[in-house]
This record gives sequence, structure tokens and C-alpha cells, in this order.
Amino acid sequence: MGNQKPAWMILGKTFLCQVQEQMTESKARKVELFETSLRDGMQQPNLEISAPNAVVLLQRMADFGVQFAEIGFAGANQFVEDLTTSLHSVDTKAMKLALFGRTRGRGTKVQEWPDVQFIVRHKERVSVAVIVVKSRLLDVAKSLETTPEEHLLMACETIECLHDHGLEVLVDFEHALDANCGRRENGNLCDSDFNKRSLDYFHQLTAQCARQKVSRIVVCDTTGGASPEEVSQVIAGLTRSYPDVKFGFHGHTDRGLGVANSRAAILAGAVQVQGTLLGTGERCGNVNLTTVVGGMQLRGEAEFVPPESLAGLTGLAHSAYSAFGLEVPHGAPVVGPGAFGTWAGMHGSSERKNPGAYLWCNPADVGANPTIGVNGLSGKANIILLSQALGVPLSSVQAQIFMDANQSMIEGGGFTVSEVSFKLACMRVLKTLPNRFSVKSWRVFDESDEAGTRFVQAFMSLTIGDSPVTTTRAEGAGPVDALTRAMRKELEKWYPVIKEMRLGTFSVKAIDVSAHDSAAHVRVNLSFHADGHEPWIAAGVSSDLNQAALMAIVDGVDYWLIKNLA
Repeated sequence: MGNQKPAWMILGKTFLCQVQEQMTESKARKVELFETSLRDGMQQPNLEISAPNAVVLLQRMADFGVQFAEIGFAGANQFVEDLTTSLHSVDTKAMKLALFGRTRGRGTKVQEWPDVQFIVRHKERVSVAVIVVKSRLLDVAKSLETTPEEHLLMACETIECLHDHGLEVLVDFEHALDANCGRRENGNLCDSDFNKRSLDYFHQLTAQCARQKVSRIVVCDTTGGASPEEVSQVIAGLTRSYPDVKFGFHGHTDRGLGVANSRAAILAGAVQVQGTLLGTGERCGNVNLTTVVGGMQLRGEAEFVPPESLAGLTGLAHSAYSAFGLEVPHGAPVVGPGAFGTWAGMHGSSERKNPGAYLWCNPADVGANPTIGVNGLSGKANIILLSQALGVPLSSVQAQIFMDANQSMIEGGGFTVSEVSFKLACMRVLKTLPNRFSVKSWRVFDESDEAGTRFVQAFMSLTIGDSPVTTTRAEGAGPVDALTRAMRKELEKWYPVIKEMRLGTFSVKAIDVSAHDSAAHVRVNLSFHADGHEPWIAAGVSSDLNQAALMAIVDGVDYWLIKNLA
């Protein structure tokens, strides 16, 4: 017994060998993407999208190579009605559109079931119906409050009716992983008798759908509670038992295993993976398809889209974040701003000597670029590398001058949020920044009374080129607005192009408050925009809020003048 390996180690080794064999067999296998952001992905708070933005996003998905896109729950709300109607004249290329619905209700005629009626009404444009079926005996009894026999009939009649109307039918097996693994409410295990009856019922349902020749049977990990080992075992078992059926997998991320589970399903034989581009959805969200696609296709484990399309993955993801009004998370795998970045001084030094040393793939393969960031953990190597990447290369001596002159911006993350401010700071060290204007002095008068009346006025002394000092002032809705107006009031006389740029949003972040209390530094981020141009962000860091804002304003204006003046 002393030399015998524990059971978990033997099982783990066996599973690893199985996965390695599956990887070898499936390297060239193509897998479908089924995207459900506009239905399952919307089941979370503070997430909205307009019908026009949804149409544009669907077109981007089609261009990328997504095979199926679900556009909503049949007849659930006005958004679904508006989107479905607006898509009648939109070209989505080879991508099929799908509507989601339930099996007919207990004791209801299938022709009178509203979900079926809505799907049939739009079948000319939306050719795929996704029908959700309770695959766990527990849910048939408790959620639907019907008998197993009646439920089988409900599913059969609904599928038959949709087939008769010429629709392609996919079936989502809700709670399929729990049914196969013997789990009930809260992930608790069933007793052995109920487990056997539930599993027998699952196979009755599967066999019935197989006889009806549904397009795909989708195995759902509805609670996100499964493990990769379980998913691999279930999918592999189903593909062996039903060799003529095409199985898909729909995972959730409640245990943080959504991507790992989807990968396991694909390697075990699933021909389709369902999820959302950004991992949005109920509770912790659906599996993030951008992570699955990038993580597997770059390693040759599966092919979801044509190889030439993969470089559009980052652009597609960023378009989706924009369509939903979301910021791109810094650490989003594969597509986030920090996905291929390093801010550590030691890592930056290594990257300078050996590019790619800290990257798992070539970022260009997914349309991204490696990033060398500059913050409080960075060293001269990061500054040198970033300056080279932005076309304003600094030597080692100049990088030290840069660090000495910009300690607050470095420590406060100003150069992390704004490459514009970093580039301008490099140009100041190199003495290549045109001397178009300079702020000599400024002050802000900010008065409020108990009635809530507020008066804000900024005063500023400027030199423009080699001209004498001139004074300007302006009122504003707040200090940032007043400072911007005062500066523009004089500069626009000399540089009319400034009239084209506008201040967008600004945010303020206090830095290290616990150490410095009210004397803490603050970082001000300002966004600027102009018609026909990409927005740009400038930043300032100071112990004075207005000083930080003025630093960002100056950088924002300087950047615009560099872009537009020879």
C-alpha cells in the first residue's frame, strides 16, 4: 500500500491522457459559435443596447464568421419585436439568426402557444428556433408541474410543429449537467433511486430528440456548477451513445470554470459552443466566447472562424463593449487593454532584450498589440520601450530625466491612462514639443451660497509663441469648464482649429487617501473629441484638483495642435 498512488492521482492522470488524445484528434476540427448576447447575455442589471446598435453588432459578428446569433426570447418585449422587424432588410451573410422559445404549455395546443406563433411569424428572416427543454426530472415536476410523459409530448409537438413550418430547430437541454451528475437544488446530490430515474428520463428525452432529427442538442451547464472532468465525461458519453446527433455545449462561469468547461466539451466532441462575446448574463455570466475562441484557435485546438478572420477578434470585442455602453476591462483575456501588457520594471527590461518573453502568443494574431506600461512599478526599461513604440525614443539618460520630472504622473498612473500625456512628456524631454503656448499663471474663483447659487470664474496668463504675456478669463459650470473656456478664449484667436475640438467627459480619482488624507494626490482624466477623429484622453496628477485638471487640459490641446498644424 505504501507505493500505491492515491485514486485521485490515477483518475487525474487518466483524464489528462484522454484530453491529450482528444486534442490530437480535434486539432483540425471546426466548431460552430452560437452567440446569445442579445438574449441570455441581457439577463443582468445595468446592461442595455438599442435596436440600431444591435443590428450593427450582428453585422460585425457576421463579418467575423459567427455561425449562429440568437436575437431574443420570442415575443418577450418590445426590443425583440423591434429588432426582429428591423433585421428583415439587413444582410447578415452566412450567419443564421435564431429566436428562443419554450415548449408549448401544459394542456395547451401548440399552434396557440405564443412563443411558437412569434417564431413562425418571423421564419422568413429568422430561420432557426431554439427550444428550451427541462432535461432534469426534478424541474419537470417542480417548475413545469407536469408529468414526465406530458413533458415529452410537449417537447415532441413543439419540435414537430416548427419542423412542419420549415424551421431549423436546436434544443437547449436545461440542467443537462446536473441531470447527468445527479445534482438537485443548490448542487446537492440526489439519492441513488431518484438519480437513476432522472438519468433514464434524460436519455428518453435525448432519444426522442434524436428521432426527430433536431439540428443540435445543446448540453447546458445551467448553474455553472460543473467541472471540466464532468463535462468531458458527459459529452464523450453522449457522442458515443448517439453517434448521429450533433451536440453543443452552453456553459456559465459561476465556479470560474466556464472557459475550461467549454474547452473540455469541444475536445470531447461538441460541435457547437454557446455563450456571449463578453461573458455577460445571469449571475456570474455566460462563458466568454472571445476567450474561448482566442485561447483555443491560437493553439490549434479548434477552428471557430477562418484563420484570416481571427485578427478581427479584438476589434469585434471592443465593438461589443461599445454597443452595450461598457468599458473594456483591463484584464479581459485576449482582448483587454492589459492582455498583452507589462508594467513591471523587471519584465519590461526582459521584454526589451527578448520581445515576447512574457507573452503566450503573438498579439497581432488577434488584432492586438503588446503594451509596455509606465506606473509606480516600472523602471527605465519600460519608459524606453514605450517611448520607442510611440515614436519618441528616449535614451537611458533621457529616461532618467523623464522619471525625475514626472514622478507624480508615474506614481499616480497618469501615463497608464493616457499615452497622449506620456508622448508629450517625452517630447518635452527631447525638446521637440513646439512652443505654441504656455500657462504662466492661473487662479479659479469658486463661490457658492446657501441657496445653491454658484459662480465659477477662471483667470489665466498665457504666452503664445514668442508673444508677450496675455490675460484671459471665463466663467464656467465648474473649475474644469472655466479653465478650458479661459484657455480657448485666447488660443482660438491664434489657432482657429481649436474650435473643432470639444471636451468630453472627465473623471477624478483620489490616490493613496489612507496615507495622505485630504492632502492626497488626485488624477484627472479628460477625454476630448472632434468630428471625424478618434477621441483622445489626457491626464494630470497633482495634490491640487484644479492643477491636475489644467495639466490634462494643456495636454489635450497640445495633442490636437500637433495633429493639425505643421
